Parts: sequence; structure tokens; C-alpha cells
Amino acid sequence: MKLIYISHMRFPSERTHSTFAMKTCESFARKGIDVELWVPRRRNAAFIGVDPFAYHGIAKLFRIRRFPALDLIRYAGPYGNFILASTFGVCIFFYAVAARLHRSALFYGHDPYDMVLLFLIRARVFVEIHEIYGSYTRYPRFIRWIFSSMAGCITTNRHKKNALRDITGIPDQRIMYVQNAVDVGRFQIELPREEARMRLKLPLHKKIFLYTGHLFDWKGRDTLFEAHRFLNGEEMLYLVGGTQRDSSEFQRRVDQAHAENIVLIGERPHGEIPLWLRAADVLLVPHSGKFDIARFEASPVKLFEYMASGRPIVVSDLPSIREIADGSMVWLCEPDNPKSFVDSIHSALAEKTESEHKAKKAREEVLQYTWEMRSQRIIDFIRSVSGVI
Repeated sequence: MKLIYISHMRFPSERTHSTFAMKTCESFARKGIDVELWVPRRRNAAFIGVDPFAYHGIAKLFRIRRFPALDLIRYAGPYGNFILASTFGVCIFFYAVAARLHRSALFYGHDPYDMVLLFLIRARVFVEIHEIYGSYTRYPRFIRWIFSSMAGCITTNRHKKNALRDITGIPDQRIMYVQNAVDVGRFQIELPREEARMRLKLPLHKKIFLYTGHLFDWKGRDTLFEAHRFLNGEEMLYLVGGTQRDSSEFQRRVDQAHAENIVLIGERPHGEIPLWLRAADVLLVPHSGKFDIARFEASPVKLFEYMASGRPIVVSDLPSIREIADGSMVWLCEPDNPKSFVDSIHSALAEKTESEHKAKKAREEVLQYTWEMRSQRIIDFIRSVSGVI
């Protein structure tokens, strides 16, 4: 059986979604499934000539097939994504029909709008929902048709499963939830902190608090910025990740505030992130409680990576987080409260024995969130509702 993963994202890309999509393909391929990743031809000047497998640290176990699409995201404002998804969707539809794949293959992706035409011809489509778009409630009849047409739906936490069932009417037997995953072997390394810092040319005698990922509002960028006011002279806040635009905007705030204890590193290859985690004293997940995506919907990949690393973690106390970790594994803080955030960081430093216990428990807990286990659960679900794979 062929499984075709469809995504209109750029590959390679600094976006977590791109790494996640390729890792999903790899994990299915490791189960013996014939996998292809279908993506649009999109130009990304920063990644010209870069091998997506090498950049994202993925084994070449599947093929990437690229299709024409009209990429006007930079120029068409709110219509850019619609134009991209529509033109890409038309191309993959005609190719699938011409190659007779619409009857023989399974289609899988994270965005149902990429596959609307495939729903029309009753192709076997499984959609993994990571975010509940506002359009799901604005266009209820259309969304109910989409979800009634898909073979099955996968979500990444319990809240999303229940919310989507209520919004779309999809029956329980055709929807399941499975949290995101981590490559435990890559992140569960025992490299000493000093050696990791020497490799990265980081100061050896500072306390380093590390955040990895995008600098979106819902991810707590304001808390990250305001935290610098409560740090002492021996403490540094390092931020690894973020788009060029978001990093530039954040850097302007840092410069205006003369916040010398904040260092923006920018994007780094995903394969380098385990080294950064081992170099840190405390790892940070300051999600904001002001946004539903953070409060209820998130299943943050960075949290699983942090848990595997064996370092103390400070994280916002939110319902989405508590589906993954509790106070026995991480240091919890009040969302959107920089003082509470830094107080928890200082507790993680001061209470060394407690931090070691929490980190050990987190490392044990994360073993249930491996890619191998995640892909097997999804395969079992697909088999239960479609009888194939």
C-alpha cells in the first residue's frame, strides 16, 4: 500500500511543521510502508541547494515529489494561502487521477484544504489536525462535509479531539488523538554541559536559560522578553529559532531596552538542537494563556525534546501542557507572568536535587512519546477504519 503525504509547506524550511512532516513520513516508511511526500515547488532563497533530508536530519526512506503551484503568500495578503493551497490542490488532484492513485493509495496530511478535490472523488484521506482554524466555525456546513468525507481524523491532544467532534460531527470511531513525538535517541544524550558549550562557543561560567522555537505571540515571546528584567548579572537568556522577520523584530526590542542578557541565535539545523539543550542550565516553554492554541490545542514538540534531554524545564501551567507533563516532571509557572516565570527558573537552579528528580521522571515519561510508538498507533487506527496497511 502506498501512503502519500500532502503538504503545501516549504521543504526544507525553518518551520517545525516541515521537520514534523518529514519525520512522520520517515516513521511510516520504517514500518515498511511505501511513502511519498507531495509538496509544491516553492522558492526559498535561504535554502537554495540545501538537501531537505540532510537539513531536517531525516533518513532517505521516501521520495519527495514536487508539483507546480502559485505561491503568492508574500504578495496576496490573507488570500495567499488560499491561492497556494488551491493551485497545489488542483495539480495533485489531476496527477493522482491520471496515475490512478486516487483509488489505490492512502492520502495523509495536516491541512484538509490541500485535499478538497480528493474528498470529491472519495479518495481515502486521513487528516492530522494540529490547529483548529477559525474557518471551522465560520463555515460549518462546508467543514462538516469535509470531515464527513475523510476516512479518518487524527488530532494531537484530547481537547482537540473533543472539540472537533463537537464542531464537525465526526463519529468517535473515525477520530483519534495521539500526542506529538520525539526522536529519543537523538535527544537523550549524555554530553556534559561544559563540552556542549565549548562546541557551541558559549560562555562556560554563565547560567544559560534556553528557549528553542518560533517567536510567535502565543508561544510567549512577551514573557521571554520581559524576563530579562528579573535576571541577575550571571544569567543569560538564549533564544534559538524564529523566522528572520520575527527575530529582527525581537532584536529591535532587545536593542531598545539595552537587554544585554538576551542573545538571539536565529535558526539552526534541527540536528544541532540536542547540543543546545545539553549546553543549557534550564529549558523554557513560556506559552501564553491568552490564546486557545496555546491554552488548549498545543502539543509542543520542543517539550518532548526537552524532556528527553535530561535538563530542568520551566513551563507555563496550561491545560494543554498538563496532558503531557505535571509538576513531578517540570517546574510550572503562571502564564504571562514574567516574575513567576523567572521565580520558577531560580527554583530550578536552587533546588538541584528536586530538579534532578523532575528531569529523571521526564526522561522516563517521554519514552511513551517515541516516533515508533506514534506511527504504530496511527497505523493501527488507519487499519481499524479502512482495513488497509
